[in-house]
Amino acid sequence: MPSNIRSLTKQTLVYGFGTVVSRLVTFLLLPVYTNILAPAEYGLAVLVFVFTAFMNYIYNYGLDSAVMRHYDEDPNPRQRAIVLSTAIWMAISSSILLSGTIYLLNSPLSRILLASTENGILIKYAAVILFFDCLERVPMAFLRLQEKPLLFIGIRLLNVVVTLALNIYFVVYQRTGITGIFQSNVIASGLTMFLLLVTVITKIQFTFSGNIARDLMLFGIPFVPTGLATAAMEMLNRYIVQHYLGLDAVGIFSAGYKLGIFMLLITTAFYYAWQPFFIKAGPNESSRPLFARILTYFVLVEMCIWVILTVFIPEIINFHIGRIFLIGPEYQSCGPMVPFILLGYVFYGINQVFLPGIYFEKKTRYLAYITIFASGINILFNFLLIPLLGLVGSATASFIGYFVLACSTYFVSQRLFRVPYEKRRVATLFLISFVAGFSAYFFNLPVVVKIVIILMLPVILRISGFFKKEEITSLKILLPFK
Repeated sequence: MPSNIRSLTKQTLVYGFGTVVSRLVTFLLLPVYTNILAPAEYGLAVLVFVFTAFMNYIYNYGLDSAVMRHYDEDPNPRQRAIVLSTAIWMAISSSILLSGTIYLLNSPLSRILLASTENGILIKYAAVILFFDCLERVPMAFLRLQEKPLLFIGIRLLNVVVTLALNIYFVVYQRTGITGIFQSNVIASGLTMFLLLVTVITKIQFTFSGNIARDLMLFGIPFVPTGLATAAMEMLNRYIVQHYLGLDAVGIFSAGYKLGIFMLLITTAFYYAWQPFFIKAGPNESSRPLFARILTYFVLVEMCIWVILTVFIPEIINFHIGRIFLIGPEYQSCGPMVPFILLGYVFYGINQVFLPGIYFEKKTRYLAYITIFASGINILFNFLLIPLLGLVGSATASFIGYFVLACSTYFVSQRLFRVPYEKRRVATLFLISFVAGFSAYFFNLPVVVKIVIILMLPVILRISGFFKKEEITSLKILLPFK
């Protein structure tokens, strides 16, 4: 078990670096957008990206996950090449059809999504970005299968640098407004797609297998409603916020949501390593205690980070260098919602830990049912809580949705592949973390007291009996390098 956990930790750190770098562009651009763009203008851009987020799941229809599931089933290189080639040709043909349709229907789509036909150009940009992004997914999955994290990281890093540089050029220096945001994304996505296709070009053949295409679609299609429901849970609230509070509130809410990137980075990095890890581990008896211990350690890391961020969120939001704020002054009212966004991402990560049973039994359709149910709960609470609590109400609804998602996945997956999770230890973690984090959230504590809370957290965990005696030494295996 120690060597397996150490291997997973290494992969998480490697892919985590790539994920941090790629996602970091979103965070680094936050000062650019919130110091230059008005909340309503930024809110308009956000609504377009909400549309692209939904469409990404339709464009991809689970192809990347399907390739990861079927590529290793046959050790024959010829058969693997056919699987990869079939997936690539499927992605190319479907993305051409979908992007062409969106591009031609830009005006009515703008009227429906943005309440005006004047923003049709933004829909056109979205169609091009979606086309490029779709063609990236299968090559990215292939790099993960081939365990080439450095190439994976390198391409993501280049995407980040290009996107950041172009946004600064167009938005800051050229003052093109939100049009510059989309122009930057078109160029960066096109370059990334080209580089990724180059990495797999020698593996692509002019072959197409109808049987393989059918198998890929049967495995991947359930991910579409799952993905759409996931997008609805994370992003549909922007339209509900617009309905109740206006376009300015959409911009402010989205700025606060971006601060959830701290937790999302860890969760995403873990998933990139976790998915191939548990698939290779397989439904063996030795996997059960291994998966249980991984959940405990995952929650330990996530909740410690959640406490740190929750305690210092006012300082983070108010950080500035001269007149340049991390979050522009017009957007800083988003602060109280951030801890609930972070906590929601904690449970999103926990949900991923519970996935093995569903994958092992190939019951991916259950993911669709679970996510649709959780998304429905999320949307319901958005309508209930936004009129009462404003932006905090929407953030709380997101947390509730992710909590329901994790609980539902747990109950389903346990019926398919039972894992003896360490419930008491996990409950102890949550209790201590909530007391520490929310004590600073509800009371205006001095910075010195906040630092004491952080330093006392591991001590309290030790006193509470969370750490086993023999585990104090063995936890050193989590270090990727000795």
